[in-house]
Amino acid sequence: MTEKRSITPDIESDILKYMEEWKTGCYGDKFTWAKLANATGFSRQALQANHRIKAGYDDVKQLLKGSGTEINALADLEKEVAALRSENSKLKKQNEAYRQKYVRWQENAAERGISVDVLNKPLLPSFKETMRHKDAED
Repeated sequence: MTEKRSITPDIESDILKYMEEWKTGCYGDKFTWAKLANATGFSRQALQANHRIKAGYDDVKQLLKGSGTEINALADLEKEVAALRSENSKLKKQNEAYRQKYVRWQENAAERGISVDVLNKPLLPSFKETMRHKDAED
């Protein structure tokens, strides 16, 4: 004769912890009631009747369905960090090139008697811009 067991709060907690491990993707991305039943020793019906376990199961399924496991998310973040580091390095080189160009232009302007104040003087508005402001005032 088989022994009749019920899901106690301690067992429920252990099952929920086990399902949390599934969210990391360490057991794969195919989570089923059968796998949960085999791991816990309870039937699918008994597991599904428990509201917290059912909600946890649905969460795991939804997460794995979207390939949103923590391992996948970590890999995606590592790729993003590598891309951002590469972009940062490229932008630093570009910024340094602009800095050198500015110094070169500043020196060339100084040789020709043009001061930094003259170079920093704001540009006069273009004809188009002047006409737009004139039309807006009318």
